[in-house]
Amino acid sequence: MPRKGGEASRARLLEAAERLFAERGVKGTTVSAIVAEAGLTQAAFYLYFKSKEEMVEALVNRFGEMLDRYTDAGRLAAHYPPEELKERVTAAFVGLFELLGRSANLTRIVLQDTPAGERFRDRIVAQIEGNMRRNRSLGIVDAGIEPEIAAEAIVAAVERLVVRYMVTGERSAEELGRLVAHLFLNGLLPGGGLAGGEGARRA
Repeated sequence: MPRKGGEASRARLLEAAERLFAERGVKGTTVSAIVAEAGLTQAAFYLYFKSKEEMVEALVNRFGEMLDRYTDAGRLAAHYPPEELKERVTAAFVGLFELLGRSANLTRIVLQDTPAGERFRDRIVAQIEGNMRRNRSLGIVDAGIEPEIAAEAIVAAVERLVVRYMVTGERSAEELGRLVAHLFLNGLLPGGGLAGGEGARRA
């Protein structure tokens, strides 16, 4: 069992790992580097974690809890009046990009090619797909939308835009959130949008 004060040591190890994983990549970071960054010993490391991969899992899970508010926003869509729905969805996208920007190190870790990151993406896609499928059955989402494809597209688009525009500082979270929401809610053609789709809910 971890000794008294163990939570503080565990937190130091996770903070050190978060910095190093983001800077060097998970594959380029050793346990020795993590404990040196944390100012602890390898014995302390193995008191709290079985492996480096377990640390990645812990960081990804923590990030997932932070993201749930935004990635699961579609679950509440049926509770909003139709006239508020677009702005609610837009606010969720803006909030998502703001969180990704504030948590830059965790974002970089999740975007890396690791088993934990892949499981994280799969969970987010499944969450969005389930909400979209339910909202399609309620007439909130266009009947022609395939939820699985749409969910994969949203996750892929957000990932790419974070790397392309937020990491470089070229676009703000507010700007990206509104642009992405407009794209997914209105489509590419003039006159498209939430209220104009084949299966859209009528006000």
